[in-house]
Amino acid sequence: MKKVFVFMVLLFSVTLLVACNNGGTEDGKVKITYANWNLGAPDAETPNMERLMIEAFEEANPDIDVEIIERPKIPGTTNDVSWSEFLAARASTESLPDVFMADDIPYYVVNDWAYNITEVANADPEFLNVSEGIRGAATYNGKVMALPNAVFYAGYVVNKTLYDQRGQDWPTTTTTFDEFIQLTKAAANHSSTTNTGIVGLEGIEHIIHWYPAQLNNDYGWFTMTQDGFNLDSTEFATTIDFYRSLQTDTSFVLEALQYEAAKEDSGIDIEAIFQGGSAGAAFNNGAILAKWFYSWDFGWMQANINTGNYTWDLDFIGTPVVNGNKRVPIVADFFTIASNTDHPQEAYELAKWMGFGKDGYLKRIELSKSVEGLSQVNFAPLQNDADLLDAYFELYPAFTGLRAIVEAGNVVVEPPKFLPGYIQARYQGTYDAENKMGDIINKLRFGEVLYADVRVNLNNRANAIYDEAKAAFDQAIQQR
Repeated sequence: MKKVFVFMVLLFSVTLLVACNNGGTEDGKVKITYANWNLGAPDAETPNMERLMIEAFEEANPDIDVEIIERPKIPGTTNDVSWSEFLAARASTESLPDVFMADDIPYYVVNDWAYNITEVANADPEFLNVSEGIRGAATYNGKVMALPNAVFYAGYVVNKTLYDQRGQDWPTTTTTFDEFIQLTKAAANHSSTTNTGIVGLEGIEHIIHWYPAQLNNDYGWFTMTQDGFNLDSTEFATTIDFYRSLQTDTSFVLEALQYEAAKEDSGIDIEAIFQGGSAGAAFNNGAILAKWFYSWDFGWMQANINTGNYTWDLDFIGTPVVNGNKRVPIVADFFTIASNTDHPQEAYELAKWMGFGKDGYLKRIELSKSVEGLSQVNFAPLQNDADLLDAYFELYPAFTGLRAIVEAGNVVVEPPKFLPGYIQARYQGTYDAENKMGDIINKLRFGEVLYADVRVNLNNRANAIYDEAKAAFDQAIQQR
């Protein structure tokens, strides 16, 4: 009888050890590990929204324990190791966190770090309620390899009060780009010498990325289609011409004025033009008509409105309408479910709670209202759901234009996190012996090279870089 008892104890111990090693806990709960770069220090005195959200998830799911995997420090410093080094070290021991923030999904797929979560995701009506442009970004050949976590909209914040004071109608979400330029140019004042100038337009760099997609609905960011880049297209030629017309118009485009002022003996004194002595102070002084922002900035703007620091009315219009099209640029964040997970369903539920899920998002809103020291939720809901939108816009009553944009769901997604080879093809890859791809694009932007002279080679080089990366990715995705 004693031998049987000892055997049963040993069997229980082995079973418990196996359970723990496979994502179980001593009390029978499922253990899910989690890592992100926005968790702050575990011993910080100020509250962290993400850690509170994890605690709330555990309360809502008492059968699941979430263990945060803290990112280690660089030896001898107080700085975290890089995200890629952190993940690579975990992957080498097959101990990637079950859920982790993604910065390079194609790399994860090629290295077999990402779980194919298609079956679980496509069975969830809430996932399918996320706009196809967002959820489809990390879906490859029908395979869902990452889950949307947050979306940030990009475009122009307009000072409605200032347009009105300058005798012009303010732009709205339905204003065309031609109208936008006409109104802004008429209201701007870049010729003051007594700090009473009014900035017309600030933020034109990304026009070369999103404008082609307004001209051609088949294009994504920077002329991308499933077949690659189209940088030799009529649409991109039109985009470069349009961009150059703005980059050289000092009468209302801030970047054009700054570019000219930086030239030796330009005679332009920007500090004498705008209130506060600099263009940087102009927005907080209510002296910029239209400025490019991402929606993660809306929190501090709304706070200034709420406290009365801003006595003018602002709104977000996204990007103006072009040829009847309005596709607003977005930056999307994603979660990856680790290929080594033993609990894909529970990992999915955690990722959903922290990102696009309705219950989790409402809890996030509740926490931001009730916990002192937390900032307002800084991303709009990913689902077009009236309850979620109502809750978000209670926090952001000034930005009514964003609601129309979210409800429309017409977006063009900035692709560095999910498109194979994009960073190399757009920025870091070799164009020629003297230039990287980013260098030659900058020379195009500032008129240092002519588009006609580089048109063919630019497209060929971008696609050669992309095709090489995509070939490796396509081979990997077939095996997932």
